[in-house]
Amino acid sequence: MSREEEVAALVARHLNLDTQCPPDRLPLAVPPFGPAEIEAAIQTLLSGWLTMGKQCRAFEEAWANEVGAEHAICVNSGSSALLVMLGALIETGVLSRGDEVIVPAVGWSTSLFSVAQMGLVPVLKDVDPDSLCLEGHHERPVLALHLLGCPSRATGPVVIEDACAAHGAKIGDRSVGSVGHAGAFSFFFSHHLSTVEGGMVTTSDPDVANAARSLRAHGWIRERSDADALAKANAHIDRRFLFVSTGMNVRPTELTGAFGIQQVPKLEGFVKIRRANHARWCAEIDSLGLPLRVFPELPGTRHAAFAFPMLISPESTLDRATLCARLEARGVDTRPISGSNLARQPAFAQVPGARVEGDLKVADAVHDRGFFVGQSHAFGDAQLDLLCTALRAAFEG
Repeated sequence: MSREEEVAALVARHLNLDTQCPPDRLPLAVPPFGPAEIEAAIQTLLSGWLTMGKQCRAFEEAWANEVGAEHAICVNSGSSALLVMLGALIETGVLSRGDEVIVPAVGWSTSLFSVAQMGLVPVLKDVDPDSLCLEGHHERPVLALHLLGCPSRATGPVVIEDACAAHGAKIGDRSVGSVGHAGAFSFFFSHHLSTVEGGMVTTSDPDVANAARSLRAHGWIRERSDADALAKANAHIDRRFLFVSTGMNVRPTELTGAFGIQQVPKLEGFVKIRRANHARWCAEIDSLGLPLRVFPELPGTRHAAFAFPMLISPESTLDRATLCARLEARGVDTRPISGSNLARQPAFAQVPGARVEGDLKVADAVHDRGFFVGQSHAFGDAQLDLLCTALRAAFEG
């Protein structure tokens, strides 16, 4: 048996979809990787070069091509991608410390925290009732967070994309991550594509890309396209340890790159299945006549279907905690919708300068009555049947 056959057999035993996704369970996520990724990881380990190198560079090139951006900068997580992206926008003058940035009230914790951590002022605004994202035009820079795979169509003088859970989503014919001045992605274990941990900054601005490359790795000039010019301008310093910005160390490993190279070609197929599932689930659950709202794909967009959100109607006699407990008892995993209304999280009071603008009626509804269940390329009729049966049974008591 060849090495490839041995790896395939090993992965088949441990990543078998029959055990990862049985018909009597609807998990939050199913691993998107298989034998090719494991084999690539083994080969990388055997190479002896494990820190960021040629595998990461190949992953960056593949992801930039996939998104339609000129540059992609790989980091160790989606949260790090947000920090590096915002820092690079500040360093290049696209943003300035102290600028107010419009942030959706419904989102992930680090989507909010990173704005303040980079010296910007987060202003929380309510989300749209149909997309649960920021929409419309804003007079200040805006963090367009593509919630659970639904594209945010918010516009402003500067659009910063949080696409961490929206791989493959589109607005018109443009992929998220190429719509704004820069975008951030996550490749966490549960996302469309996974490198276990990992993240990426995308941009078509070469100055932002160079700033991001320094910020992710100590502030040094390595990997920058203008490294030669910087070294010449600072000839009194050894270019190997020449620092031009106050950087961090959020580099990926070569294992991230090895996994990522194998993952990128799978995205289109994964999104096709997820999107079809999303449309069918919306139609089937809507037809049940339960006090639940679903969120179909909006015209002019492509939903990436990271997860499947629902909102309990205000007239329902069943509260979210009871509904989720009944679904969990029937094998359906549930979660709140991201951090829900971030202004109601205890950490909000500790975010420097953060404030709320306007009412947060939709965010409050999401906070009190919203939840999501998993979505995956591995789901089919069995998972939809399980979900519908569990929902009917839960509301019947």
